[in-house]
Amino acid sequence: MKAPERFRLIGMTAMATILIAAAPAGAQALEDSQSNGPAAQTGDAASQSEDDIVVTGLRESLRRATDIKRSADNIVDSIVADDIGKLPDQNIAEAIQRIPGVTISRDNGEGQFITVRGLGPAFSTALYNGRILATENQGREFSFDILPAELINRVDVSKTPTAAQVEGGIASTVDMYTARPFDLGTKLVLSAQGNYDKLRGKVSPQASGLFSTTFADGGLGILAAFSYIDRKIEGRRIFTDGWEANQSLDFNRDGTPEYTGVSLPTYVEYGANSTSRKRISGLLSGQAKLSDALTFTVDGLYSKLDVNDDNKVFFVYGGPGDVRAGTVDANNTLTSYTGIASGPMITNQIRPRLAETYQVGGNLEWKPDGPLSAFLDVSWSKATDDTGGNQAWFESNLAAPGYSAAAVQMQLQDGLPVYSGLGNFLDTSNARLGYITFEGVSISDEIYQINSQLKYEAEAGPLRRITAGFNYSDRKKQRFSYKTPDGLQSVFGGIPVPQSVFGEPADASDFLGIDMFPSGFPAYSAREIAAYLLTDAAIAATANPTATRAALAANGGSLDVALIPSNSGSAQERTIGGFLQASLGGSLGARNWSGNIGLRYTRTDVTSRGFGQEILSITTPPGLDPIVNLSAPQPLTEKGSYSEWLPSANFKIDVVRNLVFQAAVAKTLTRATLSDLLLIRNINPRPRERAITDGNPDLQPMVGWNYDAALTWYIDRSSYLSVAVFQKDLKNLSESVTTTIQVLGLDFRRTRPENVGDDRIRGLELSGQYTFTGLPAPFDGLGLQGNVSFVGDEGNTYNVVGFYEKGPLQMRLAYNHREAYEQTAQGNRGQPVNVAAYGIWDASINFALNDRLTLFAQGLNLFNEKTFLYSVFEERTISYETYGPRYALGVRVNF
Repeated sequence: MKAPERFRLIGMTAMATILIAAAPAGAQALEDSQSNGPAAQTGDAASQSEDDIVVTGLRESLRRATDIKRSADNIVDSIVADDIGKLPDQNIAEAIQRIPGVTISRDNGEGQFITVRGLGPAFSTALYNGRILATENQGREFSFDILPAELINRVDVSKTPTAAQVEGGIASTVDMYTARPFDLGTKLVLSAQGNYDKLRGKVSPQASGLFSTTFADGGLGILAAFSYIDRKIEGRRIFTDGWEANQSLDFNRDGTPEYTGVSLPTYVEYGANSTSRKRISGLLSGQAKLSDALTFTVDGLYSKLDVNDDNKVFFVYGGPGDVRAGTVDANNTLTSYTGIASGPMITNQIRPRLAETYQVGGNLEWKPDGPLSAFLDVSWSKATDDTGGNQAWFESNLAAPGYSAAAVQMQLQDGLPVYSGLGNFLDTSNARLGYITFEGVSISDEIYQINSQLKYEAEAGPLRRITAGFNYSDRKKQRFSYKTPDGLQSVFGGIPVPQSVFGEPADASDFLGIDMFPSGFPAYSAREIAAYLLTDAAIAATANPTATRAALAANGGSLDVALIPSNSGSAQERTIGGFLQASLGGSLGARNWSGNIGLRYTRTDVTSRGFGQEILSITTPPGLDPIVNLSAPQPLTEKGSYSEWLPSANFKIDVVRNLVFQAAVAKTLTRATLSDLLLIRNINPRPRERAITDGNPDLQPMVGWNYDAALTWYIDRSSYLSVAVFQKDLKNLSESVTTTIQVLGLDFRRTRPENVGDDRIRGLELSGQYTFTGLPAPFDGLGLQGNVSFVGDEGNTYNVVGFYEKGPLQMRLAYNHREAYEQTAQGNRGQPVNVAAYGIWDASINFALNDRLTLFAQGLNLFNEKTFLYSVFEERTISYETYGPRYALGVRVNF
């Protein structure tokens, strides 16, 4: 037997032995005990005088989160709203980043994806009231900005699994819970605020509300909630699309390069992105007591998020052969050079995100007076992103007066590329159209789920409970790729751009600290350009008007998109599973213990469908981008299946009063991300970027053996200190692998996801929170939260939150920091992508005018922290971006 397998067997055996061996003594001690239950369930601190004080607001939310953490047999961290629909942050992702080991990535400056213990978004399962939510992304990763924080009352992050949990999250299972009418009774909450985004300089509205009531003597209940936001924001970004490595520079063209092994940027853009983020969300929940033992609950969720990026971009490009002179640093990075291929270029880059998410579910719960109970849960969820054909790229060469390719100079300023010698690019009289296209990928994700459980409350000494369950899901992810036909993308290249389409210059006078654009740069609307291109004047200006008219006629007389079969497809998973779990507990003298041990089985059948198309030829019109000619599409289907047995065990014991030790061992899996399973091929024929991206339906699930231990000192009901260690032994890891292949005698970088091998992640988490209730007034309202997570190369993190809550006043100041880490080993241009250290400050203040009316103010990203991506060395910038600080002022009414 191999060493890792021996270790896993020993771990599982040891955990089972601990649980079983503790049973006889525990049973006897339990009979002799005068307590009503384990302290792990009720907490020894419950007898303290603090329980005599009615605590509300932030301190109460911390107390409830601590109770959840203490009562759970597995290792769980929670965020609980301090009032109905009032999480402590603006966004669910931003709220749970305060949990140890959780970090987030942002879209338009707003938290979207989570990483837990160094494992990316696809390694965590997101649940909504215990059900998997469909996602509008191409993979499994869930976008937490889809759901407003106002609709969520509690979030649990389970870092160790139980057999009862649906499999899928090697890193974690994140369960978001909403309020139910039987929990609240009659309640009405309304909130309204104005958001001010500093870069855009505009105030945007935000509102939310919740109404709950019960009737028929408490036998029926209904709850409805909504959230609305329409943010007007602006972003600034410098983007290089990566650095080309191992290049030779021959300045005088004598065949002997002055430098070899050099890395340089061949494309640099400067974008001013005026964006709106409009989201409207609602939920409806109804409950009925069908009998004393039977409760029926039905839930409905709808959320629509429209992100309308309107990016005005100035860019330049060129290759090693264009460089006439330059300097290279000790890292072989080209830090300055003279010469470039392109003139000053502009484009209107439209990249919307048009997402809709639905879920409907019904739950029948049976809880009679006897030891048996059960539930049946049936749900449907669907998510779409309708961006296919709604993205656009319409570029022009400004051909600025005074421009000379040989005179252009680039210099790194504070690590950022800055160009000079581009001529008077504000003069658009010579502007000529270049490559144009509408494009985009539409996504549909649909899930049908059935979950059921049968629970038996045992009265057999240490055996507390036996739980068995069954689950089934049918999930289908579809991808539809669209683009303006190749024959129309370049046919207008070189025609004059009418001066009437140029609007106000893009505001770039203070562009991330560089001085390239003191008066901005020219800008226009892609839609206005597209409308002009259909006029007789534009068609007559093309090189071959007859051919242009024929190409337009073949596309219905428009520039509309067509489906790309080879880059479209679907992946369908049908999963069936079941589990058996025993929950145990008792006392060893004065020490209470509890735990569970269980086994889950899962089987998944996968069907991938797509279209095969061979590359017949690649043609390049003079001065324009290459066109790929493909064979007729042929339908393809591939099928596969796999199954896994997933054992798990969790153990908890009171070492001494209020000091709790937990240990866990479990086998977990994360299925290959759905986009990687597709039978698709994307082709980029541009000479300096030639690349082919393929899917791989043969990918196997990634499997992990998880080992966890934690020691927590519960100081009081709201305060604790904790240390946790973990190890994850991973196999079948999936990564994008890039190789060089030849197609029609041309070299292409081919990227394809592969199961590349094994890995081990180890980490340490230190966390705590403390309310200073023992200090004299007014300082007894102070509190502190903090955590530090060490996960090595994956980027160590820490959080600090200071708060004050006394009488009508509540204040909060939070800081989140993540150290630099490598995002991927093969990213832009096949080179590594690194993320620089990032730290962000947020603050809020609330003042209750009375029991029903509260005024509040918030500030996010107070010091305008920027996100910075680079390749290996910090002078090799990939992306440098900010959306600026955001402030809010609002009112909340509670009845």
